[in-house]
Amino acid sequence: MRSFKAAALVGGMILGATAGVATAQDAVTLNVWSDTPRLTMFDLYDKTHDGVTLNVTTVAPADLIAKIQLALQAKSEIPDVIFMSDIGYTAQLSTRRSNYLMDLTDQVPQALQDEFYPNGNSPCHVNGKLLCLRNDLAHMIVWYDKDAMAALGQPVPTTWEEFQKLGEALGPKGYVLGSAVESFPLYSYLVSDGCDLVMPVEGKEDTVKIDLTTEACLKPARMVDTMIANGSLSKVGTFEPDFVNLAKTGKVPLMVGPTWFGEYVIKPTYEWPAGKLVAALPLKWDDQSQPLTWSWGGGTYGGWKDTAHPAEVVDLITWMATDVANQTEAVTLPAHRPSAEAWGARLKADSYYASPDVFDVEVAAAAFSHPGYTSLRFVVSDAIAKVVVQGLSSGGTVEGALPALQAELINLAKLNGYTFE
Repeated sequence: MRSFKAAALVGGMILGATAGVATAQDAVTLNVWSDTPRLTMFDLYDKTHDGVTLNVTTVAPADLIAKIQLALQAKSEIPDVIFMSDIGYTAQLSTRRSNYLMDLTDQVPQALQDEFYPNGNSPCHVNGKLLCLRNDLAHMIVWYDKDAMAALGQPVPTTWEEFQKLGEALGPKGYVLGSAVESFPLYSYLVSDGCDLVMPVEGKEDTVKIDLTTEACLKPARMVDTMIANGSLSKVGTFEPDFVNLAKTGKVPLMVGPTWFGEYVIKPTYEWPAGKLVAALPLKWDDQSQPLTWSWGGGTYGGWKDTAHPAEVVDLITWMATDVANQTEAVTLPAHRPSAEAWGARLKADSYYASPDVFDVEVAAAAFSHPGYTSLRFVVSDAIAKVVVQGLSSGGTVEGALPALQAELINLAKLNGYTFE
């Protein structure tokens, strides 16, 4: 009897059976730590692989690092495979203290690695090693209400300069185009023109470039400050009730958001009616030849480097990230190109969207994904929240906060063992 056991991890103790039982004498049991959305995917693997039994434990994403560290210290109940909802976990779980992740560089065929979208696995590369496989993409694109933009007589912007101009026209009329106080959107604005806001230096291990004094940083900061002043960038987050109410009442005709925003925020939370939502390519600056777009999310799969079953671990990780039948029903846009193409057929046929090309736009935008969206041992978005967002709440500006943000980031880099340039 093959059994797929789902348990909950509470206070470091697994509630449920700790080992599966398979009838085959040589059957392998893999302990898996997952978030809730991935349970059905792990279940499908279990049902379709007779030689492997999965013992799956659900772990709150925010608790993953601490619980892995406890398991490593105790040398007990260490999972063979994990799902990481935060791209920073890859770097945090490949340190001397938390030396957990298996090196997949030579375990996953290069031909299969090449099937991922450009920079799709960039959060999985740490110091030249491939330490995980990406589940989904979450790059920023433009989402807009087709009817609202037409009624306002406004063209959809293709550049950040046009985005700012749109804000100047609509802000005084009570419309907003996003949030200025949410870390990831703010992060995406700041790096849109190539600002070196903690960017890994290629070919140099544990080395990052931090320089917020350049025009590439100052220009987007000034844009955000201008749009805050005219009201077109809100001083509440996109998930807060006040912003949700604005979106529900037609006051958010356009915004920059990740690929998952349409399906999982605008449709269910903002409750835009069917036939209104359209996607457009990421914005670029006038001095850029093409956009450079940040991401907001995109989970990964990793394995324990000292597992007793390395071949089975690699197979499970690879299957979860690249099996087309599995990924067709995935929660968000797969990072694996063949899987994404199968997944995208559903979006093309969804009459909710005002255009059938939403998936095509998401795919085209993937080519502009920022290569600097990689895993770090500290959380840059937290530093942005601490320095920039708190400063805005007391009347400061984004541009004025950049020196303090640079000092904070340099300090964090030093504390976490990085060399900075």
